[in-house]
Amino acid sequence: MKNISDWLDENVNDDVNLDDDAAVEQQSDLIRAEAEAAGYSAADLNNACGGDIAGYLRNRRMGAAGEDANGKIAGDVSPIIPPGFNQQ
Repeated sequence: MKNISDWLDENVNDDVNLDDDAAVEQQSDLIRAEAEAAGYSAADLNNACGGDIAGYLRNRRMGAAGEDANGKIAGDVSPIIPPGFNQQ
């Protein structure tokens, strides 16, 4: 049997609308059920997802887009300037 991280990489649907909390929660429930059906425990899944499956899905999508937690794109050397910030 694969380790849970490899299983997640192969089985998570990255096309979930992250703006729709209900869709993210539904996907979380689906992943939990599929993982248990594949023989992984709920503890294994929670461990691999840092205790928050929905958060894991959101972070996974941001990582795939090349963004860090602050919304910066990989390789972006300049800081993000908030809207309305006057640089003068």
